Order: sequence, then structure tokens, then C-alpha cells
Amino acid sequence: MNRTLQTTLLGALGGFLGFVLSEVLVPQSGSGGFLGNIVGTAWWTALLMLPLTLLLLAGENLLSMRGRWSRGLAQVWLPALLLGACSGALAQFIYALGLMAGLPGRLMRALGWAVMGAGVGLLLGLHDRSPAKALRGALGGAAGGFLGGLVFDSFTALRFGEEDTGTLARLVGLTLLGAAIGFMLRLAQEFLKGAWLLGTTTGRSEGKQYILGKPAVTVGRSETSDISLSHDAQVPMQAGTLVQRGGNWHWEGEPILINRQPKTRAALRNGDRLTFGQTELVFGQRGQAASGRVPVPPLALQANHQAVHFPADFQQLSLGTGGELRVQGAGIQAHHAIISTLPDGTLELHAQAPLELNDRPLAAGTTSPLRPGDLLKLGDTEFALIKSEPVTLKQ
Repeated sequence: MNRTLQTTLLGALGGFLGFVLSEVLVPQSGSGGFLGNIVGTAWWTALLMLPLTLLLLAGENLLSMRGRWSRGLAQVWLPALLLGACSGALAQFIYALGLMAGLPGRLMRALGWAVMGAGVGLLLGLHDRSPAKALRGALGGAAGGFLGGLVFDSFTALRFGEEDTGTLARLVGLTLLGAAIGFMLRLAQEFLKGAWLLGTTTGRSEGKQYILGKPAVTVGRSETSDISLSHDAQVPMQAGTLVQRGGNWHWEGEPILINRQPKTRAALRNGDRLTFGQTELVFGQRGQAASGRVPVPPLALQANHQAVHFPADFQQLSLGTGGELRVQGAGIQAHHAIISTLPDGTLELHAQAPLELNDRPLAAGTTSPLRPGDLLKLGDTEFALIKSEPVTLKQ
């Protein structure tokens, strides 16, 4: 399930829970006058915004390597209530002025809900101390609120029965409103992001993305780090900081592997691989060309009665009886290993079945550097990695 769908579903759940809270705690009554309507709407909107904000924040924690799912919830509930009340009061004020001016009620309702949606996105960004994220969130939330407000009136005719005062309409409308806000919030963050880190290793960071939305982003095992790798015992409590200078991002801190090379300070390029302990993250930056790849010399695997040449300019090849590098021998699997090139021109061997490298056993799932001159034993057959002449893969 992708991040956009997950955030949309969380928004829908938040809208539903907001409906439940508001139905229980806010009496459904007639008009209380101009001021009474503003106060009533402020309280109603605060109760709607509270679960919506909390669920979207919990989802962001889970999807963006911020550590525990509950991180920040205790600090954000009161601001969510206050900002929800303020945005609700402002929304009701705009709605009333528009009606007095003769503007369509559907349009004014949409504008009012846009104010609340902007408040949700703004709060999520400010909680992360990221003005850029707050701006993207406000834009996405406003768009989602406006969209939800436009369709809200379409459900006013829904009724549980003759005595229903609009409960079913509010249930459907607020659930869809929450979904629209969640969807547009995620869409805005994705389309307007400038740089990000994406988890690639199998485990808790796999597929998760952290958008770099402020000039300095801390990384470490500590739960107070912006990127919290608390599950990886090999990561220092405070590993270092990703710093933005002049439009480019830099790593500064403890030694980490950047494209398999240990670095304490380095400028980052699109596609760079950063390894913290057992966790590998890929750096991405919009509008920046990918890291230049160092060419790999022509290579071949040589055994007593067979030689397999590597194609030129390869990036990843499967090695085995059924792979692109096809070898034969007792005990060799169809896809025994994967050989990849890294941006700095070095090779990486990933064992998919047990093998030996320079007489050292490698278990399935193990990754190791690979160099010309290494001896690789698959099953009962030993191969030497040698420099050779380039060839082209057959189509």
C-alpha cells in the first residue's frame, strides 16, 4: 500500500472519529445568532480537527522514519484543539459574510473548510519545525478542505430516517472531508518536495521516506533525532546532521558509508547511498543530476572449463544457471548471487544462496565488496574474477 493511499485512509478515519466526537459533545441546535454560530462552529471544528491531526501525525511518524508512531502526539493535541477552534471561527465568519453578500453557500462552505484543512497542514509542519513543510502542508490541506467542502453539500439529502437531523450526511461528508485533506496533504508534500531520503534495506526503514524540509536535519538512534533509527543498535545516538548550504546538501558528523566509502563530511548527490549501521538510505534531490558513475573495467569470471564475460556499462547482474551471467556446475542455483556496480565504480556481491568468497563462507542474504582477483565458489565450482574485454548483452 503506497504512502498516499495510507494517508488518505488515515484522513478518512480521522474525519470519522471527529464526527463521533462532535456528535457526542456538541448539541445539534438551531441558530444561536451570529456570535453564537461562530462559537459553536469553533468548538465543533476543534473536536473534528483533533483526531484528524493526531492520526495524520501518527501516520507520518510511521511512514517517514521519525521513530515511534506516538512521537509528538502528547505535544500536539492542545495546539490542534486551539488551532481547530480558531480556524473554525474564521471559517464560520467567512461563511456568514459570503452568505450576506449573496455568494453561493456551497462555495462559501468550501472556503470555510479550506481554512480548517490549511490549519491541519500548517500544524504538522510547525510541529516538525519546518517552515517549508508547513507551507506545503497548508497548501495541500487547503486544497483538500476546499475539495471536501465542495462535495459536502452533495450528501445533505442522506437520511437514516424521517427523524434524522443530518447525522448520516455529516458522517459521510466528514469522513470524505478527512480523506480529501489527507490525500491532498500527501500529494502536496510529494510534488513540492526538494530533497529526501528513502529507506532501501529490508527491515523497519524499508520503503519509508523522510522529506528534508529544513536547513539542518539530525540523524541518530536517539528518539529526539529528526530521523530516528532507534531500531539499529549500530547507529550512534547522535550520528550527525544533514545540512543544506547554497541549494546543496552535505553530511557532517560521525563516519558513515557514502557509496561504500567512509566519510565524516561530504557533499551529497542525487542517488548517493548513505549507510548508517545496518540501515541504508538513498538520497534524492529534485532537479539535480544523479551522481556520476565511475566506469567499471571489463571483467569476466574464469573457471577451469568456462569463462563468462560481463557486459559493458552494467549496473546489476544475476549470477547462476539462469542469470544474465550464466554459469554451470554442481550445486549452483538458478540465481545464486547478484553483482552490482556502485557509483564510485566498485562492485558489490549479494549472496542469494550460500557461497564462498576468498574461502570465506557467505550466507544467503549477505552482502560483501567484490574486487578483481577475488575467488568466488558457487556449489562445487570456483571462479576467479579477472579483467577482460568488454562485451554486449544479447537481447
